[in-house]
Amino acid sequence: MTTEQNSGANSVGLASNQTLNRLHQIITSQNLNFEQRVDAILKLGTEHFGLPIGVFSKIVEDQYEIQQAVHPENALTPGMSFELANTYSAHVIQAGDVCGFNHVGQSDVKTHSSYQNFRLEAYLGAPVPVDGKYYGTLSFSGPRPVPVFTAPDIELVRLFALLLGQAIARRADQHALDAARKEVERLSTRDPLTGLYNRRYMQDCLKAELGRTKRYDKQLVVGLLDYDNFKKLNDDYGHDAGDNALKLFARVSSELMRDTDVIARWGNEEFLILMPETGAAGAIKYLQRLTDRVRESDFRAGDDELHLSLSVGLGIAEPGDTVDTLIARAGVAMYESKQAG
Repeated sequence: MTTEQNSGANSVGLASNQTLNRLHQIITSQNLNFEQRVDAILKLGTEHFGLPIGVFSKIVEDQYEIQQAVHPENALTPGMSFELANTYSAHVIQAGDVCGFNHVGQSDVKTHSSYQNFRLEAYLGAPVPVDGKYYGTLSFSGPRPVPVFTAPDIELVRLFALLLGQAIARRADQHALDAARKEVERLSTRDPLTGLYNRRYMQDCLKAELGRTKRYDKQLVVGLLDYDNFKKLNDDYGHDAGDNALKLFARVSSELMRDTDVIARWGNEEFLILMPETGAAGAIKYLQRLTDRVRESDFRAGDDELHLSLSVGLGIAEPGDTVDTLIARAGVAMYESKQAG
């Protein structure tokens, strides 16, 4: 190797080492979210390879969709979609490896539609592997020919794509973990049959809201509702009919509730509605609408059309109330309502 060749090789090695150091910083940075990380990788690649266009794509069946891109004229934007067969990425996916063309017009792919459509003379792309499949491609390209891509160039773009695939996998794992955590949280606060909040969650809400009511001298009303003749409904038509009645209440009450209200399944056929900053008149009006809607709903059990009714008790918070005393007062009112028919 001549002194000039040795100097050139050393320059390439130095540039690669600097790029690797910057790549490591991008991948390990705790200050970048996924999109910022991808953007930094694209910009790093365009600088290192001397190609002005960088694209991270997702491929679904025969469609190539841009996820993020760096373009000197901002001509490529996320969401743009093309037929995979008409893109340079088709060669990458077909090969299952890095593809590089330093002068497409003088290569074997000059007649391919990808060149006819985009007229990019230089292209270097790699598949992005995620969990054993190709998520898409990472590519760098430009309108003018460049020197032949070196072995370090090939390895570097392959490494870029590999690390990007790992970042995608980590993001997917984190999303799955977040979804699982939310589901666990939902199950711990929700009644599995009706989807309404459960008794434990409502007790926490009542305690917090009572405290806020006392501190700021606000009004607070709770409504305790109980299906009439619920045992007879189960005995005559089966527990599925009873379950459907509970679901009906959940659906109707959720449709009518305000954003500030909290509704929970309090007992078997009992429901509790917490109405912050609400007076007796407003609560009675709302509960009347709710019971009317339930009664007027189309409810069938077997071949029979039934009109369901509820007894309602109102509890208006007083300064010395605890959760137990407030609910007990609503319970007494509901019992009196039920006795009165």
